[in-house]
Amino acid sequence: MRLTFSTNNYLNSVLSNDQGQQLYTISTSGCFNSKTTITKHGQCGDDDIIGVITWHTFEDTTLWLKATGSEVAAKSLLQSKLFSSNRTFTAPDGKTYVWNIRKTNCTLKVKGTNLQLVKYHKRNMGIMSPSHPPYLEISPSVYHILDVLLVTFIYAEKMSKKEEQARAAAAAG
Repeated sequence: MRLTFSTNNYLNSVLSNDQGQQLYTISTSGCFNSKTTITKHGQCGDDDIIGVITWHTFEDTTLWLKATGSEVAAKSLLQSKLFSSNRTFTAPDGKTYVWNIRKTNCTLKVKGTNLQLVKYHKRNMGIMSPSHPPYLEISPSVYHILDVLLVTFIYAEKMSKKEEQARAAAAAG
């Protein structure tokens, strides 16, 4: 499955499937203590909030997942090791997954395997290859936890952007 973002801003976008059906909306409000709300659109017009990320400036970012019904510190749900930008978490299906955060994209794998289950493709302007908007390429084997993966992806991608900015600032001296 491919979920295509309506904009290049993954924090404020509508995600649609290959048939153009809008499946999710991601909206972010606020500035310093902003909040990202992820809404799933049902086939009968019934919308359901599946996750909320509260980005704090001076405190830990928190995640609320409908799948678990609880709010937790993002760094306790999505753990990282020293000197690693990867984020590891255990999903409601009991498996441990790893978001591999790289400069060019994020990918998701089951911990201890090389099988790629989700890959984020950034927007391509079409200079060296065909142009396309940003999208997530998702394996059918993880459809059952898609809501959780989407919420954790947003957090992982924001951390990727934050690390990229820090590297650029350090290089600029």
